[in-house]
Amino acid sequence: MTETSRTTVTLNKSYMKLVEELVDVFGATKAQVISNIVESFFNDSHNDALLEKLRARKRKENPPEEAEIEEKIMKYLKIADKIPFDVFLDHLNLDIEFVVNQLDDWAEKFQFLFIDNKIIKVQEEKST
Repeated sequence: MTETSRTTVTLNKSYMKLVEELVDVFGATKAQVISNIVESFFNDSHNDALLEKLRARKRKENPPEEAEIEEKIMKYLKIADKIPFDVFLDHLNLDIEFVVNQLDDWAEKFQFLFIDNKIIKVQEEKST
């Protein structure tokens, strides 16, 4: 059995009328119809672009604390010398615009370069 959670949904009358029309076709109750519609929406790969846009907007509006971001960057640069930018973005789980706006400051602070769409760690010169 799938774990579920309850919530209250408020729809305008025209949407509620559509839901009522789907009772016995797309579910036994109005709640079941709404649940099936939501599940269908999330399971339809045609909606992936919209969902990613919404996730990006959330990341942009609510970025993690600066200390959390910096910790992730430091950890990642400890284990990798060259990081593809898209992988770097995924690792930080941040909006691309936010990251691009921070790149100059982060590059200076964490000693990396941005070359050919890669984050490249600046190697410290070893003294002999």
